[in-house]
Amino acid sequence: MSINIQSALGEYLFLAMGECNGHKVVMGIGYTPEYADKKAKQFESSSGGAVKYIDISVIKTGDKEKCKTLEKLK
Repeated sequence: MSINIQSALGEYLFLAMGECNGHKVVMGIGYTPEYADKKAKQFESSSGGAVKYIDISVIKTGDKEKCKTLEKLK
């Protein structure tokens, strides 16, 4: 997967999203998609199947809505 976001560190936040009991939840936050992905995979593993990792939302720092959705990294 290629990420087409050219930015300075801190310009965007990457939120790894999951599903738990029918609710969408944040599993990991990072300044890079790789870090958010890493934390979400750790969260999913330690939850014992209670939380399922879905995707990564990209949010411009200071905004309230996502600007892009990325697939979880392989």
